[in-house]
Amino acid sequence: MKNIEQTFGEFLITTNKAKLDIVAIHEFLSKHSGWSANIPFETVRKSIDNSLNFGLFHNHK
Repeated sequence: MKNIEQTFGEFLITTNKAKLDIVAIHEFLSKHSGWSANIPFETVRKSIDNSLNFGLFHNHK
């Protein structure tokens, strides 16, 4: 599938999975959200691999 990117001033929305910080996503899901506490890293990675993802970045972060 083709990656889509759109900028809005200092913001970027992208479907490019390579730009996602999987370690940071796992950290948030496993330690800071109540609904997915202690979710295994491999489950997060697999779900990203098999989903249409949207990343929102502000000033490249």
